[in-house]
Amino acid sequence: MDFLLLAPDRSRIVIEVDGVQHYGRKNPPDGQGAVSWTAVPRLYSEMVAEDRRLRLAGYEIYRFGGWELTASGGEPLLADFFTELLARHKRVTL
Repeated sequence: MDFLLLAPDRSRIVIEVDGVQHYGRKNPPDGQGAVSWTAVPRLYSEMVAEDRRLRLAGYEIYRFGGWELTASGGEPLLADFFTELLARHKRVTL
């Protein structure tokens, strides 16, 4: 879990930022020193199994790919997401 947000309506919100290490293993550098990654289905399966476990425990989970956050437009993407998320969860539950 990268971030846990406790909303005013008592929702528990998990934010995950997934880099390649979430679904792949680093290969040794090639002859020019470049590093590549190989997809590992077991890692992906472990990740989605944890998502299911957290959802059943009452958490909302939102995943972002690291690339989409570092690419052009990442900052407005996050701003729009959090604006919508906070609007959805602004009501305080007593």
